[in-house]
Formats: sequence, structure tokens, C-alpha cells
Amino acid sequence: MRGPLYAPTTLGGPRRCLVVVNPVSRRGASNLLNHLREHVPDSVRLTIVETTTTPLARGALEEVAGEVDLVVAVGGDGTVAETLTAIDRSRTPVGIIAGGSTNIIALELGVPGDPAMAAALIFGEHEIIEMDAATCSGETFLHMAGAGFDSRIFDNTSRTQKQRFGWLAYLPSAARALRLPPARFHVTTEHASFALTSPMVIVANGAGIIRPGLPIYPGIAYDDGLLDLIAVTATAPSDIASVLASFASRRMDRSPHILHARARSIRIEADPVMPIQLDGNVSGSTPAVIELRDLPARMIGPVGGRRSGILRRVPSGS
Repeated sequence: MRGPLYAPTTLGGPRRCLVVVNPVSRRGASNLLNHLREHVPDSVRLTIVETTTTPLARGALEEVAGEVDLVVAVGGDGTVAETLTAIDRSRTPVGIIAGGSTNIIALELGVPGDPAMAAALIFGEHEIIEMDAATCSGETFLHMAGAGFDSRIFDNTSRTQKQRFGWLAYLPSAARALRLPPARFHVTTEHASFALTSPMVIVANGAGIIRPGLPIYPGIAYDDGLLDLIAVTATAPSDIASVLASFASRRMDRSPHILHARARSIRIEADPVMPIQLDGNVSGSTPAVIELRDLPARMIGPVGGRRSGILRRVPSGS
């Protein structure tokens, strides 16, 4: 396992910073940018790019990112994923000003939820943390992909609803998704092939659902060089209730209705065709191939800060 943490560092001297901002961020893009500007040293020059309803293409900002010293994603998990897609193979560190519905990636890293404190972290002393990153159809994501129940929820929840209500916006879509029949999936990894009927197939790079302390499955880590396949095989209401009970008690590994496997590449086919969600944003549909990138993402976090145990702290150089 590689050592994900580097020595504490600060931005000093003349610097350039690329800021990717979601203009409809739930916490208000202008408010978040104001906090960012208040903590930017006088020597730092900002280049600001706004996202639109059309996602930034892979590599669209790679050249720009290669010319700056820091990239900042202002928004939720989807904005972080879109930023990583746009800078692609650039090794420029990425900081987060969290402004989305769940902000699970920022929470996993220990980034403060307060935008002023997050900005102070980015332009003050911090650590650079290497995290596994995955791709699907050319788009990069850090946390979780899925097809079925979860992707149907995201597919039927509008940006306006998320901006207004936060994670509560997902509840009406969840109620509708619960009434839909499961799909027939065929899942292939470099090690095995599975055919199953399932309401939901998840590919996890990180474990937390809504918050880091509520993992979908034990032992998932951002830095282990593997993706975790978690497929629910329960279809009867009583069995689904049993799965939910296992999840609530953090014993999903003991459920007879969970298929779990680890791999670097996972292909998902479904009948009927299912939308695919990547960190909360719907991106295409099945069939889809999800695989680890050869380059990890370089993310900014607090020095020695409190992080989820799901992100392992390993001494630099080990």
C-alpha cells in the first residue's frame, strides 16, 4: 500500500489557482466564493470556471491545471468529480469548498464544513493526500458509482430540488424507486462473472453513505488499490428489510443477501437498461465499465486532522 500523506505544506509566494464552481451550489456559489476570496493571499491569482448543465469534458481543463499551483472545487461531490474529470491527468492538488447536499468526500478527508475554515485550510498549512480514483465512460469519480435503486433516485431528482432541500430532496424519488422492479444484472470483473437479479449494484471506492460513520460495507478504503462490488440480491420485501437491518447494524458482511467482490475493473450490464450514477451525478447508462485510474487523485486535507478510518493514514514513504 502506498503512503498517501505527504509533509505539511503551505502556499507561499506568487501563486495561481484554478477554481471550478457549481453556480447552483446549495450553499450559494457567490457566498462560497466570497469566503474563498477573503482567505486568498494577495499573491494568489484566481482563474474561475463555472460548471453548466453540460458536464465539463475529460481533460477540458488539464492544460490550465498544469499551469497553476492549486485547483479548488466549489460545490458538492458531483462538482469534485467533474473537476477531477476536467483536469484529468494533471497532478495539481485539489482542495474543496463544500457546498453540496452530502459532501461525503470532504467529510472523509476531514475538510471543515465551514467555508471560511475550508478556505483557510487550502491557503494555509495542509497535507496532500493521495486517494484512489476511478473512471466510467471517461468521467472520473472518487467515492461511489451505482446502478439500480440509487441511480434511479439521482436520475429523478432535479438540481433545483437538491439546491433547495439538500439530501431531503432525494426522499420522493426514493419512494418511487422502491416501487420499481429489480433488474437482471450481469457483472464481470477480471476475476469472475456474476448473473443476478438485484434492486441495486454498487461499485464503491469509499464506504460512507450520507456520512463517513455509516459505511455501506466493512473494510472499504480509498487507498487500497481496489474497487468494492456490493450487489443486493434480495428481492422480497422481508429480505430487503433484512438487508436494511444489516446495514443499520454495520453487519452487511454477514448478510446472506449481499454479493461482495473486489477488483480493479468491473463491467455492469442490466436488463432493463439502468442509469449509472457517479458520486451523485447520473452519467450515461448500462452497459458500463468502471475501473481504477492508474493515477490517484491528490487532495488537500488538514495536517494530522481527524479523518474517517475508511481513509487510512500511512506514514509517508512506506
